[in-house]
Amino acid sequence: MGTRTVTARRSTGGAGGATARTVSLGLLSDKSWPGGLSARGVDLGNGSLVATLDRYYVPVAPRAKTRCIDGRHDPGLDESALGPQVPGGAPGSALAYRLGVDKDDLTRGTFTGDAEMMIESYLRLGLSPGGHRDNRDHSDDVGCGAIDGLHQVLDCMIDPTLVEDHKRLVRSILDADFNRDHYLRVLGAGLVLRSRSEGYFAGRGDILDLLERKAPNSISVLQGHHQEALVVVNLVPGTTLSSNRFAAAHDGAQAFGYDLWRSRQLAEMLFPLPSHQLDRERFIHARVMLTIATLMALTDGSLSFLIRLPA
Repeated sequence: MGTRTVTARRSTGGAGGATARTVSLGLLSDKSWPGGLSARGVDLGNGSLVATLDRYYVPVAPRAKTRCIDGRHDPGLDESALGPQVPGGAPGSALAYRLGVDKDDLTRGTFTGDAEMMIESYLRLGLSPGGHRDNRDHSDDVGCGAIDGLHQVLDCMIDPTLVEDHKRLVRSILDADFNRDHYLRVLGAGLVLRSRSEGYFAGRGDILDLLERKAPNSISVLQGHHQEALVVVNLVPGTTLSSNRFAAAHDGAQAFGYDLWRSRQLAEMLFPLPSHQLDRERFIHARVMLTIATLMALTDGSLSFLIRLPA
């Protein structure tokens, strides 16, 4: 694997004046991934980007709907009330629950049923679910990869030619929290589920209709083409990327923003008891593993990769 330059800067005056530390890990990969989205030839000036990233992070509004990590333009986005970004919005947590936590036989259940359970959990816990549709008049062939392309996501996660790259990135994100046994357990569950994926994912196209019924006005309609050139994993609690503003300031270059702190918060809320520690850890592993697999299914690995940490 090629050598990468790691850059860390502290910046102040971002969300609520908080201090954050942004670390650049270079490109996602020096290998070629299956996805078609490429950032080759895009120069974001990573040194200056690391120093200025906090300008585009704002406090999360407590009741704002959950957003996907998608960087495309959302014309209905309320810049004064942004919700956190997680892959696939609220329904995206359902597959992580199935692979990491669910005690049922993996030969049973459906994604639709799991997603309904997760949406109901969000509402019960006082969180605002959300998801997105595409403006098909302007969209390319990549919709919500975390929902539309779940077959491909599972394929990437269990692909033996990608597993070392996959594990490297999961380990980079989880750092000291990475657990090899949890990783292998989720990987094995993915292999089993992939063998019956046609039945499990049947009807997933109805997920957004279900979400809209249970949480009216929770669906965004994104416009334009995917032009993401950057992935930012954000661990600073209570903050999120102003994605529209970031793209406007970088000549249309977009960012995938994943607020990992929200996944950890959700794990604490779903599994609050001391005896639930393993469930919390496995859920987070599955969520991060599926995020990396989603990026593998969507991109060619050429996007810049940043992690935003509390200072």
